[in-house]
Amino acid sequence: MVLVMSFSVSMFCLFGAVLVYGLLGSPTPDNPGLVEAFLAVCLLVAVGWRGLLNLVDIKSKSTAFLKYLQLLFIVGLVVPTLSALFWDNDHQLMLRDILAFLFLGLPLFFKDRLNEARVQKYLPFAVMLAGFLFCFRTLIPVFNIWIEQGELLYLSNSPMAIMTSVFLVLSVWRALEDFHPASLVKTFAMIAALGVILAAMLLDVQRATIGAVFISLCVLAAIDFWQNPKRALVPFCVMSGLLAFIAPWVLQAFSEMASKTASVGLNARLAEAHAVYDVISSDALTYLFGRGWGAVFSSPAVAGLDVNYTHSFITTMMLKGGMVLCAVTLAMVLAALHQIFLIFQRDKVEGITLFWPFMVPVFLYASHKSLDFGLILLIISVWAGKARDGQPSRVALENITSDNTKR
Repeated sequence: MVLVMSFSVSMFCLFGAVLVYGLLGSPTPDNPGLVEAFLAVCLLVAVGWRGLLNLVDIKSKSTAFLKYLQLLFIVGLVVPTLSALFWDNDHQLMLRDILAFLFLGLPLFFKDRLNEARVQKYLPFAVMLAGFLFCFRTLIPVFNIWIEQGELLYLSNSPMAIMTSVFLVLSVWRALEDFHPASLVKTFAMIAALGVILAAMLLDVQRATIGAVFISLCVLAAIDFWQNPKRALVPFCVMSGLLAFIAPWVLQAFSEMASKTASVGLNARLAEAHAVYDVISSDALTYLFGRGWGAVFSSPAVAGLDVNYTHSFITTMMLKGGMVLCAVTLAMVLAALHQIFLIFQRDKVEGITLFWPFMVPVFLYASHKSLDFGLILLIISVWAGKARDGQPSRVALENITSDNTKR
C-alpha cells in the first residue's frame, strides 16, 4: 500500500510539473523565480530516492538507448565538472549548465515506471498539452503572468511544440482515413489546436518547426499512398482543400521565411561548430576533456557574443566535455535514433512524431538545455515500452519475469 501511494504521489508530481510548466514556465528563464522553484520541488518529489538509485543501477535490463543515456549522464556529471574546477569557471554559469544537464536524466530517473499503463497513456498527452499551451501563450502574451516583461521565452520553438504539431497533423490524416461521423468533433478539435500551434510558429517565423510539420505530413502521405492509395485519397483531398483555403496565409508565411533565410541564412550553425572546435583544439587536455560546465566562447551564431551554449546538443557537449563527452553523446544520439526507428516500425505516427523534436535540438536549436528536451527523451522511452500488436514489449516481459522471480 505504501509503495502504491508513493508511486501515485510521484506520478502526480511529475504530471503536475509538466502542466504547470506549460501554463506558467519558460524553457530558458533569465531570472528563475517561484514557478521554477515549484517545478524543482515537484520534480524532486517525483524522482525521489527510488529514481536516484536508478542512475547507478547497471544490472537492470533496459534498451540500448537507456544504457547509452546512462553512460552519457555519468560521464557528463564527472568530466565537465572536473574540467570546470580546473579552469575555475564562473560558479553561477556552472550551476545553470549542470541543472540543464540533469533534465537529460528523466528517462533514467523513471526507467522502472515506463511500462506502467497509466504513464504510457497519459504522459505523452500531458507533454503535448504543455506544448500546445506554450503556443497558446505565444499568441496571448497576457497569460505570461509569472514572466518578467522583455524576457525572451522561446515558446513556439519548444521540442514539445514540435512534437504536438507533428502528432496533430499526422493524427488528423489518420482520422480522415478512418473517418466516422462520431469522430467529427474530435477531428475538428485537432485541426483547431493545430491551427493555434502553426499560428504561433508563423508569428515567430520558425522555419525548422514549420518545415518539420510539412515534411512529416508528406512522408506519412507517401507511405499510405504506397500501401493503400484508396484509403489515402480522402485525407489527401480534405487536406488539399484546407491548404487551398489558407493559401494566402501560406504564401505570406513562405515569403517571410524566405526573407529570413536571405538575411540570416542558416544562422551560422556550421561556423558555430567550427568555433567550438577551435576552442577545444587549443591544447591536448582541452581537446579531450573540454572547458567544463560554465565555459563560454565567442559564438558567430549570436554576432560574436560570449555565451555558454551552442545551438547544437553535440557541439555543446563538445565544448563542455571535449571529444570524450562528444563521443559518448554521438553514441547516445545514434541509439536514440535506432529506438525511434523501432517505434516507427510499430507505429508510423509515433515514430515520425518523435524524430523531429529530437533532431532539431540535436542540430539546430538550443532547446537541448531545457526541461523540454528531457521530456522528449522520456517519451522516447515510454513509447519504446508500449505493447507491440497487443503483446507486452521485450523490456516489459523482462521486468515482469524479474519481479516474479524476486517474489
